[in-house]
Amino acid sequence: VPCQIVESEGAGEVSLAENVQRVAMDAMDEVDAFSSLAEAGQSSADIARRFGISERHVEQRLALAALSPKIKAAYRRGDLTLDVARAFCLVEEHAKQDAVFKALSKPITHASSVRNQLMQGRMRRNDRVAVFVGLEAYEAAGGKITRDLFDTDDVYVDDPALMNKLAHDRLDAVRDDALTQGWAWVEVNVHQQRFESAYGARLHPT
Repeated sequence: VPCQIVESEGAGEVSLAENVQRVAMDAMDEVDAFSSLAEAGQSSADIARRFGISERHVEQRLALAALSPKIKAAYRRGDLTLDVARAFCLVEEHAKQDAVFKALSKPITHASSVRNQLMQGRMRRNDRVAVFVGLEAYEAAGGKITRDLFDTDDVYVDDPALMNKLAHDRLDAVRDDALTQGWAWVEVNVHQQRFESAYGARLHPT
């Protein structure tokens, strides 16, 4: 611990200056510092213990360190916020990060816009088909998911086709069960399209 010895009559002023004028380290400066330690061979747990912070915080900073240089430079210029930079961490491919950054108007202030662009073609965990099947069943079938390191509730299904297949398989079992109960006709509707065969005239008893 560095110790600076000052005269007692000036100690109060020095203490006040230290606490009032101190500038917190910028997020990207912290990112670069943690990245250097990781490259030197220190684990996330080692870095967390060294600075008295959570391992998850270190992992988040290291994820930001892995961003495209263009994204990090844009953050330093003020072309995007820290929340937006975090959203770019959803994918690791720099080319995809750069393409989305180029496509959006600057400055980028809405992280949701970035997530929507990066996660095109994927299904959210709160999609009713995903809720019906369940993430555990989907993963047991070999499906992969993408988790947002900065928001544990933000989860994406990488293979919507597999999720839809599992939904149909489960509904087929429901349909077969209904048929064994004596129903003459059962049709499955996953995506709320209209039942073309359901149209007809009312039959009055005679």
